[in-house]
Amino acid sequence: MNAEQQIAADTEAFLQRILALPKTHAVVATYECGKVYRYEAHSLKSAENHAIGWLRKIGRPLISRDTGETVRVVSVDVVAL
Repeated sequence: MNAEQQIAADTEAFLQRILALPKTHAVVATYECGKVYRYEAHSLKSAENHAIGWLRKIGRPLISRDTGETVRVVSVDVVAL
């Protein structure tokens, strides 16, 4: 196995270990219409980091990728699972 193959194998093993970690927290964003977006994270810090992007969207008109309609985020919470 050459160095390049070894790096690829090590990277793959690392990614598998990370993906196997339990999800401990979730980011829950609620839209004005009542729809809820949920993102599960492997740590509190990861959830808080993801929530930063959602906090910027509170009150702004957004276009829903699902329906194409305009929606507004009214709240963003980080919760423990």
